[in-house]
Amino acid sequence: MKIIKIILAYLLLFSGAVSALSADDPLFVEHSAVMLVINPQSGQIIAANKAAEKFYGYSRATLEEMQIQDINQLNAEQVAEERALAASEGRNYFIFRHRLADDAIRTVSVYSTPFVDSTGQTQLLSIIHDISAQRELQDSLWYYQNNLEEQVAAQTQEIQQMSNLKMLLLALIIALLLVSILVLGTLLFRLRTAKRRSEAQGARLEAIFNGIDDLLIFTDGQGQILSVNKRVEDAFAGHDTLLNQPIAEVLHGSASVEKTTCYQLSYSLQLAEKLSTFSITKTEVLDINQQLLGYIYVLQDITERLAREREQRLAQTVFDTTAEGVLVSDKDNRIQMVNRAFSQITGFESNEVLGQTPAMFNSGHHSPAYFNKLYQTLHERGHWEGEIWNRRKTGEVYPSWLQVSAVFDEQGDIEMYVALFNDITSRKHHEQLMWQQANFDTLTGLANRHHYHEKFDLALVAAKENHTRLAICFIDLDRFKAINDTLGHHIGDLLLIEAAQRIQDCTRSSDVVARLGGDEFAILLTDIKHIRDVETIANKILHQLSSQFLLEGHEAFVSGSIGITFYPDDGDDRKVLLRNADSAMYKAKEHGRNCFQFYTSVMHESAKARSQLEGALHKALINEELSVVYQPIHAKDNERIGCEALLRWQSETLGAISPAEFIPVSEELGLILAMGEWVLFQACKQAKIWCEQSEKPFFVTVNVSSTQFKRQDVSVLVATVLRETGLPSQSLTLEITENVLADNSEHILSQLRAIRDMGVELAIDDFGTGYSSLSYLKRFPLSKLKIDKEFISDLPNDAEDRALVSAIISMAANLNLQVVAEGVETAEQLGLLMQLGCDFTQGYLHAQPLAVDEFDVYLARFSEGR
Repeated sequence: MKIIKIILAYLLLFSGAVSALSADDPLFVEHSAVMLVINPQSGQIIAANKAAEKFYGYSRATLEEMQIQDINQLNAEQVAEERALAASEGRNYFIFRHRLADDAIRTVSVYSTPFVDSTGQTQLLSIIHDISAQRELQDSLWYYQNNLEEQVAAQTQEIQQMSNLKMLLLALIIALLLVSILVLGTLLFRLRTAKRRSEAQGARLEAIFNGIDDLLIFTDGQGQILSVNKRVEDAFAGHDTLLNQPIAEVLHGSASVEKTTCYQLSYSLQLAEKLSTFSITKTEVLDINQQLLGYIYVLQDITERLAREREQRLAQTVFDTTAEGVLVSDKDNRIQMVNRAFSQITGFESNEVLGQTPAMFNSGHHSPAYFNKLYQTLHERGHWEGEIWNRRKTGEVYPSWLQVSAVFDEQGDIEMYVALFNDITSRKHHEQLMWQQANFDTLTGLANRHHYHEKFDLALVAAKENHTRLAICFIDLDRFKAINDTLGHHIGDLLLIEAAQRIQDCTRSSDVVARLGGDEFAILLTDIKHIRDVETIANKILHQLSSQFLLEGHEAFVSGSIGITFYPDDGDDRKVLLRNADSAMYKAKEHGRNCFQFYTSVMHESAKARSQLEGALHKALINEELSVVYQPIHAKDNERIGCEALLRWQSETLGAISPAEFIPVSEELGLILAMGEWVLFQACKQAKIWCEQSEKPFFVTVNVSSTQFKRQDVSVLVATVLRETGLPSQSLTLEITENVLADNSEHILSQLRAIRDMGVELAIDDFGTGYSSLSYLKRFPLSKLKIDKEFISDLPNDAEDRALVSAIISMAANLNLQVVAEGVETAEQLGLLMQLGCDFTQGYLHAQPLAVDEFDVYLARFSEGR
């Protein structure tokens, strides 16, 4: 019986840790013990198992409509007395009298333990055991014992009083003893039967104990493990037996070991190479005298529950914080859930849309067929993605990028829809802005070169199909540079804007007007019937451009030079036609400007000559036709000397070709990359020799094309050449034109910074002849300015040039920049430049460009002071 009570105690204590009990649980319904679930406040029977149905004679449904007071025959006071008696006797069960359906009264022992069901309410699980037979047996034993004592006393008295009846009484006593033995034997048989029944009941309880999914460990008062359930044995498979081991070794470091009791204390335990998290509940086990028998540990594995909770928290956090609007609807497309971003985008709160359909956001931009196709795709593929225009709560219509996914159940039917969407208003605006920037000039609003070429190609295709004529006009503003330099770039920009408008006003809506860059414009005239129509437009443009410009109080006058070519008369390829128009424009400039010229056969011959030049240029490096000459550069104090490396070409077929002719062509053909690398290497290699020969600091200046910066990393090239030639970095200066800086590219800027970080100097060539020169000085890491010979040639007589040169030198000094003046041909020019503080001079006054052996002689003379 003691073992059975301990097992019962385990069960009851474990039951207290159970968070919920299902009335349909097979373990509860089919269990052989009589079990009831009772509401402790109302006494209402919540659930009953089949054993209870059989014992009480009521159906389970009838029992679940009754209260425990309908069965228990003790009133409230008697129940209270019984509970007090059980407490005083140290019992954890109560003895009540229950009425069965047939009105029979049974004495029962009730073991009750509280638990919290799935709704969060506290209920009682009661296990009822029929002890009527035991009570009857106990009463019978007491009755026979008292009767036997009375009879023995009476017989003794009679023996004493009546010795003559001694034998008779002895016989009677023997008979009574035999009867008592018979009765006791019967009682013993019944006790054995009850014991077997109790053992069976204990076996059933042990099966329940071992069938519990949580880990149950029972220890003595000192923490030695006395018994464990099957789940513990399985969990610690491969380990030594836990029996008689200290619980502190199993739950190492757990605070539950030191506590008398604890409830759901978290603890991590390494089992089978897996770290699991358990919730530990520890309870004292007391005997009937309230003496400590030991402790019961209930370890509930909560690893998966914690993982699910983390996943749920993560999913909820993502759902709540994602910047995308999320909408979840059921299979009938009724909205079930939305997130915070949904409300921020649409303006609708969740309570305003739940139960509604997404049709409430319809903007009217899409036809029903559009949505039919959408849902058809969803059913066929399970996903749809695309652009949809919806309506906000305010009525505003906005574009969104929508992704809808269908969620299917196990049968393959749609269970719900999940929609994610973004407000792409800003993106659409940005795309439009990017398209505008990519295709139109930011200053004038005209088509840019890229867009003009696209329109040209389309018009060319249409003209070929329809056998119509196109006219291409190139327009270059005359004297624009002078206005830009004298009045400033802001006024120059205003002039370009006004000129663009005037040109556009002279054309038809079907024509394309573009700004190709700088002060160059192009017009594409479609469907030309007569040449005189083009002449009319050209004359109107020339008249408009030659009219006065009023720009913020400044008067400005320019004119235009226009080159015109026709398709198919002058070619059937865009590049050919554009080149022809460009040639015709330069012819107009040669004819005194402010006029237009048509492309002619002479220009064709010029284009043919250019083609020959291109062919010969391809062979120049291979045939070693290129050479480098060096023009001296003198410092004002003659303490330093340098040279500029200049490229020369002596063609086998064409003779000597000017750099002004072949350098632009080489840039267009991409040959400038190989040529530039070759010149840089040759110049640095030779400069290294002169550095070693010269007694004074020596430097070499090399021109670098804008094409090189755009199509390669010049900083890497310079580092490689300096390493291979051994030339000190401070002995190299790279000359760049304003075209390099005009791109205002971060890629080019990063190259220039890397070059300056090496110690190589940067000089801007032909300073003052380009655009936005002053802004370049602030933005780019320059070290020298090179004044174009255009400003030097009329010195010292021209007052304007003298003032400009003086201003440039003074400004450079304030910006810690050195100045190089090129084109110095007279002593008077040199004297003025020295007077103005110019740092370096270069020109025919010192020497013409020299070959290597000639420069050797020049350098030797300079070193000798002659």
